[in-house]
Amino acid sequence: MFLSSPAIVLSRVHHTDNTYILTLYTQAEGSISFAVRNTKSRAQTSNLQPLTLLNIEWNHHPSRNLQHLQSVSILSPYTTLTSHPHKAAVATLLGEALHHALRQEHHGDIFPFLLTSLQWLDGASQRYDNFHLIFLVQLAGQLGIEPNLEGASRSPYFDMINAECTPVQPQHNYYLTHSDLRLAPLLHRLNYTDMHRLVLTPSERHRTLRAILAYYRIHIPGFPQLRSPEMLKDML
Repeated sequence: MFLSSPAIVLSRVHHTDNTYILTLYTQAEGSISFAVRNTKSRAQTSNLQPLTLLNIEWNHHPSRNLQHLQSVSILSPYTTLTSHPHKAAVATLLGEALHHALRQEHHGDIFPFLLTSLQWLDGASQRYDNFHLIFLVQLAGQLGIEPNLEGASRSPYFDMINAECTPVQPQHNYYLTHSDLRLAPLLHRLNYTDMHRLVLTPSERHRTLRAILAYYRIHIPGFPQLRSPEMLKDML
């Protein structure tokens, strides 16, 4: 079955001396891995980095673990996302998170959200320090793991395993206390254009990121401890 689709690069890893595996999130079929012949072309290497937006064509064989690309072109070139140091650090975090979060089948339904979000960050000139927090909160909703924050303003605890607020301290270590929980409703109400209203210190922002990623690890099978948050912390 011949397919054509916009796609986002999730990862690019070496497979053999002559090939690498390119994992893409496609609007047509969700996450798909492709075997791609390795070349010395600098243009091809730069065009296939994580979060690159592509148009692709391929002959789809559902029974195969690795597909083969027929054609690749840039869907929408970035102007600052990979060249601006702060944005590049954010992009590394998002790429690593998406690579693990989108392993489950989502059939491409999240693609419009990803495209709009990445293009917004690429075009932003200021007030995007909280972008990664808002993105990950909204992505949780897209993935169907959005927490129930009813009663957050008056509850002393948030149980991350059961994804709900509770008046009683949970009998495990995966919970937030009221001091951290107070930010949760605001994070869910804000969007990219008004997220600057949330004023956080770098340490508060990093602690909030760690809490969000801990929630991801609980609710997404196989989601690991990411390496990129520490790099982003140093950048901020």
